[in-house]
Amino acid sequence: MPNDYTSSTDVFADIPEGNYASSTDFTTVYKPAMDNFVTVASRLIDAEMGRWGGFFYPTTDASTDFYYDGSGLEEQEIDEFVSISAVAVAEQGGVSSTCYTAWTENTDYLVWPYNATAKGRPLTKLVIDVIDGSKAAWYRYQRAVKVTGVPGYSATPPDIIVQACKLQAVRWFFKAKQGYQEQGASVEFGSMRFTASSTAPKLDPDIKALLWPIKLELER
Repeated sequence: MPNDYTSSTDVFADIPEGNYASSTDFTTVYKPAMDNFVTVASRLIDAEMGRWGGFFYPTTDASTDFYYDGSGLEEQEIDEFVSISAVAVAEQGGVSSTCYTAWTENTDYLVWPYNATAKGRPLTKLVIDVIDGSKAAWYRYQRAVKVTGVPGYSATPPDIIVQACKLQAVRWFFKAKQGYQEQGASVEFGSMRFTASSTAPKLDPDIKALLWPIKLELER
């Protein structure tokens, strides 16, 4: 299951009014409701950005193979990666596992942007090392480039993503307390739960505006 971008504990800590953690209903009512709101907000943020679940907070111990058609150029566009552990290329165009030849980082290719990790940004491109390497271009075959690594934006979610998730979850929480059915929440006999309505849950317009700088960055 994809990671959430904050936790109910952190959200409640940011609510200035009321000590919900001391309530007798906290474990059975408030926390489960907020957990759900946080999860829904996290996944809606992923959808708003056009990315996969947990994109901004990937499981870093799960390395994955991604395949790309070779560009035939010095630069190879790839999906966003937090880290890359291996790159292999089908230099003769085959697609079986034995057809791929491992290339060496900082000899055959460089990862780009060069300072991505220091800035908390993803790696998005592979570039032929034209100075120290012996490769001229990425071989122009289907599925010619295999990248092994952790796909996603960064090892931990950016502050703006965390804040957007918190704000949206808090709004749903208080709407639920007030029984706003049209917002997809209800209070029933002392318990609170998030329910689907005729209109699916969606991010508020100002939350989308908060996310806009990162969305522009990803639409490269």
